[in-house]
Amino acid sequence: GQGSPPLLLFFLSFAMVAIEKGGGGGSHGIPEGQLLGTLALVGLIYFTAAGGAYGSESVINSVGPLPVIIGHAIFPFCWSLPIGLATVELATAYPTDGGVAVWAALAFNEFWGFMGGYFSLVEGVVNLAVFPTVTLDYILVLFDAELDPVSSWFGKAAISCLVVLLNMQGVNFVGRSSYLLSILINIPLIILCILAVIRVKDYSPWMDSRQNDYDTNWTFFLGILVFNLSGYDNVGSVAGQVKKPGVTMPKAMIIAIIVGSVSFLVPLMFGAVIDPDYDDWRAGHFAVVGKMVGGNWLFYTLVVAAAMSRLTHFMAELCTNAFFLQGMADERMVPPIFG
Repeated sequence: GQGSPPLLLFFLSFAMVAIEKGGGGGSHGIPEGQLLGTLALVGLIYFTAAGGAYGSESVINSVGPLPVIIGHAIFPFCWSLPIGLATVELATAYPTDGGVAVWAALAFNEFWGFMGGYFSLVEGVVNLAVFPTVTLDYILVLFDAELDPVSSWFGKAAISCLVVLLNMQGVNFVGRSSYLLSILINIPLIILCILAVIRVKDYSPWMDSRQNDYDTNWTFFLGILVFNLSGYDNVGSVAGQVKKPGVTMPKAMIIAIIVGSVSFLVPLMFGAVIDPDYDDWRAGHFAVVGKMVGGNWLFYTLVVAAAMSRLTHFMAELCTNAFFLQGMADERMVPPIFG
């Protein structure tokens, strides 16, 4: 879109994994102490898949609370869990970087491994390009400011460069930071839910749906539901960076799926009873809802948390995409400079 940083920044960030590697093999000679443990892996999975409920508020507007509650309560079992378990099985059987590109090459041949990797990289670059814009939007809300196109471009470029520098600290740094921030960004939402329990007495909106309304948008709802609860296969790209993957990977995946699903379901449930005017629900509405029950301090806290959520999501996805490219380089599907 207009004002987006150049794609060169993203390819530069993919190439940064070459700085970390020390030699051949799945973990490239990285000492065991620098590999991903359970909590660091939980953080990385959480942000490459869920990343918090921020930005998902529009689902309330599309169909009403009841379908949202049912969907987010059931869908993890028939979508997220099967994807997560399949990823765990493949990642523990073949604990190398590269994810689906390596798995497809082993199952079929190198051509299909390359095609799987190519389309995954295209999806990754397009997805990554969204995060600087969303992060900057939250920052501008925080300061009640607007930027001209040139200033906006530089702001997004600065955010991209910051995330590249953070990734250059290593996969363990990204994982541990993601775990810590997964706790911090959800604290304001937990406060929001507690205030809802204290101050709201009418929970009847939970039974409302917009199935007979003209504005009902089931296609949008299903798309956001799938998007919210997908991405658990991304961690396969860093399987070579996991300490004792046969033990760590299954444990981290189950924890991340549970936490990720709950972190969507609970805030949307309690947010809907605070503000039952579903036409107002748009991306960023959690901050508005927080102001209704907690005042300005909770509004700004939620805006900061939302910005940190998108920034950390950007960092985690950049990390998995970088190691995905490295895995392809190890299999000689892309030039060795990325390996």
